[in-house]
Amino acid sequence: MGQPLSSLTLRLISSAILIPVVMSLVAVGEWFFIGLVAVCIVIAFVEWTNISRHMPIRPLFKYALVAIGFFYLGFSFLEMAYLREQSGGLFWTIMFMMCIWASDSVAYIFGKTMGGPKMSPTISPNKTWSGYAGALIGPALILGLEQSLLPMANFGGPITTVTLPHAILAGVAIGITGQSGDLMISAMKRKAGLKDTGAIIPGHGGILDRIDALLLALPVFLAYVTFVTE
Repeated sequence: MGQPLSSLTLRLISSAILIPVVMSLVAVGEWFFIGLVAVCIVIAFVEWTNISRHMPIRPLFKYALVAIGFFYLGFSFLEMAYLREQSGGLFWTIMFMMCIWASDSVAYIFGKTMGGPKMSPTISPNKTWSGYAGALIGPALILGLEQSLLPMANFGGPITTVTLPHAILAGVAIGITGQSGDLMISAMKRKAGLKDTGAIIPGHGGILDRIDALLLALPVFLAYVTFVTE
């Protein structure tokens, strides 16, 4: 019998399968993309409810936390649908996903290679300040490149009026809010005594584990798109 796959291997396999599927549905748009977002949000709400149920708090507070999750995730669904369906929605949706993926990837690289002091050992023991810096640099690089290089390459995205420094600042803000969303869910899991929000994605945990940063960063990105698009 072979050795079981490592967590990193499972993560890579899951990502290799899921990313092309997600990007295909983003490209198709319309009800295919809306359906994908709806399914993810429903599963995330089930996971949020399960976390709330395990919280060592009074029942009334558990119900309040479930209600907060309903509005938080429901509003995120509307935001994601709006982002994709507006003019230039395909371009901006891809940019947003690239920002989130870059934030996660650069944070991982910085954290593994630089190490250093733990950022919040009681909430998320694996997070370091170097990783946090990487999480801010990743989306800043994406929006900076989008603003300075892609228009010259005739990428075909919407015309923007934002300056390069403003694009970089927006990327940093996306990194900050994304990390805050990640830490918020981590704090809830730790309080509830759970390692993951679910087990639906091998190597990754639950849907909420994967979109926690996306959810809180989404309003910031929408504000960026609203103010920079001609």
